[in-house]
Amino acid sequence: MIQESVTFDLRYMITEPSASLKAYLLFLFVVCVVAAVKLTRVWRAAPPFLLSRQAGNPAYQQLLRTSTISLTQWINFTFLAWGILVSVSLYDVCDRMLGEKNVGWFALHLVIQDYSVSLVLALLAVLLLFLVRWHMINRTERLRSLAE
Repeated sequence: MIQESVTFDLRYMITEPSASLKAYLLFLFVVCVVAAVKLTRVWRAAPPFLLSRQAGNPAYQQLLRTSTISLTQWINFTFLAWGILVSVSLYDVCDRMLGEKNVGWFALHLVIQDYSVSLVLALLAVLLLFLVRWHMINRTERLRSLAE
């Protein structure tokens, strides 16, 4: 009888995200939708290459200012929510590890992997918010130069 040895590669294990990470993913989805809605509202009033239509419109300039401020608040809120997620999940992981007699490297690898995934997702959402905010600031500056 031939015996086969089974190798076990931990890189291909699929772990289910925690409930807090799932809630945070929903939050990041909402953040992306908010950014898309704000960008759409700005583009509806003045399409991307037809900004000169709104050169003398103070209501459009106010829309750009309020959208920029709002996106800054969303960026801060995203980082704050990520910090809360990491704090809560770190507490949960430490609480579970206290119950174990032997903590292996595998558990630490999973913890680091979860934190890195949540950080990358947070940074991608913040990047989207930052780019939309940057676009609105550039539009505001172009409107100022058109008005002069």
